Amino acid sequence: AHVRFTMGATTSRCEEAEAEPVEEVEVEEPVAEVEEESAADIKIETAPFDPRFPQTNQAKHCYTRYNEFHKCKAQKGEDDEECEKYAKYYRSLCPTEWVTKWNEEREAGTWPGRY
Repeated sequence: AHVRFTMGATTSRCEEAEAEPVEEVEVEEPVAEVEEESAADIKIETAPFDPRFPQTNQAKHCYTRYNEFHKCKAQKGEDDEECEKYAKYYRSLCPTEWVTKWNEEREAGTWPGRY
């Protein structure tokens, strides 16, 4: 078989004869329609910096925010909107498993915290 070398690539005459030109076709990808109003309503944020917890490990920060939320609810009532900021803080800082465990302890009456 005759092999022709061109710029480092090897192709046989059979391969050249068999190669068909490929027609390039532009394909438009479907665009997902997103409601602009709903995107503007979503705001993702975490708890602000607290100088009481300057370290990388945020376990104490999480625990404190959880307690602050329940303290706020105990002092101001279940439906107070000011308490919701503490709920947002602890939910963004604390692992779900911890919160679930703490909530179960609170319901069982074994929570070591005051509130």
